[in-house]
Amino acid sequence: MECRDVRDLLDSYLAQELLVETNHELLRHLPSCPECSAELDARLRLREGLKRAFARSSALAMRPEFATEVKARLQAVDVDAPTKRKVIALFALAASILIAAVVGIYVARSSSGVTPALAQAAAGDHQNCAVKYALKEKPIPLEEAAKYDPAFAHMETSPADDVTTPAGVLHVADRHSCVFADRRFGHVVFKMDDHLVSVLMTADAGTGSGLTWLPRSGDFAMASLHVDGHVVFIVSDLADAPFRQVAQQLADPASKLAELLGNISPAARY
Repeated sequence: MECRDVRDLLDSYLAQELLVETNHELLRHLPSCPECSAELDARLRLREGLKRAFARSSALAMRPEFATEVKARLQAVDVDAPTKRKVIALFALAASILIAAVVGIYVARSSSGVTPALAQAAAGDHQNCAVKYALKEKPIPLEEAAKYDPAFAHMETSPADDVTTPAGVLHVADRHSCVFADRRFGHVVFKMDDHLVSVLMTADAGTGSGLTWLPRSGDFAMASLHVDGHVVFIVSDLADAPFRQVAQQLADPASKLAELLGNISPAARY
């Protein structure tokens, strides 16, 4: 794949619109091309900056009294009652569509099915367990943690001990189960050069479609992957571009993360 092809596809890549084969071709190109990698980083920063600017803009915020004003104006219109009811109903529908469109700007294009509180707990566990080792409760072996959730036992072998990604090779530093914010996680900690990458699994009734990119939590990039009854988080301090390469490789069946999710029996999912 040539640089011009990659740059034409970068926005579609960030929006998760590419076919799997095209995605892999692009990811093979990026580590060997500093210019394209820099372009990807710039576009990521631009997208995040636009989201933040929109969210903080008082000029774009809907005024609380807006609906009240419009309703009063509609009621003042001299039309028969049935017509007035139809107009008000159409306004309500239009307002609902507008609100849905605005909310959609803040939500990932493919719904993650993860609550902000749960994502924050995963980021906090990575920070306090993998980075600082400052948990209130001492971690326990995954085999022992299986008494709380049988699915944790599968994390003794999944993902694999060494995972090769376009950004570098991940090496397992630890496997255990830990508790943060009153939630128990199965936790696999990887090291890649000076960076730590956490794979965290916990019970969750939400649903999602494939690997989903979550908003950064402080210094940490995040992604999630659902299976019925559980969610797996990938968390790291890596920059966005290498993080995406690492997360996509971890989600590939070769890393055994997909094998982990497939091994969770229906009885262990709830």
